[in-house]
Amino acid sequence: MDTFIRRTMIFFIGAFGYYSIEVLYRGYSHWTMFLAGGLAFLCLYILFNTSFSLPYWACCCIGALIITAIEFSVGIVVNRWLGWHIWDYSKLPCNILGQVCLLFSIIWLILCIPIGFLTRLLHEKVVNKIMFSMLNSLKRKEVLNKKIHP
Repeated sequence: MDTFIRRTMIFFIGAFGYYSIEVLYRGYSHWTMFLAGGLAFLCLYILFNTSFSLPYWACCCIGALIITAIEFSVGIVVNRWLGWHIWDYSKLPCNILGQVCLLFSIIWLILCIPIGFLTRLLHEKVVNKIMFSMLNSLKRKEVLNKKIHP
């Protein structure tokens, strides 16, 4: 339960964050980007906060690959299969089926540097404190219920 609540919180932080950044950058977004952003941020949160002994730069490279893979997968579904035409990188060099391109993969790599620090900060300072207070609150309620209803 603790893991589910924590990961749901992280998903929504990433979903709202990415959606907001895209609206600021492009002036609009799509609900599928809300989902893709949440999934990508959750994956990065897990990547940067696991006990792997990978160097930080390697985590950033893996993070960029994860984001690119999510972008490609979502793009194939919404742009190619469903024909919604949400984005098209076909005019950019080094693209794959117009869904991902080298330029944006490099941008994801650069953005993984601050995102990695943000996920660690969230994990250490925010999420753990919220989860700790929520669990203590639930434990107090359980203790009270046991005393009231033996």
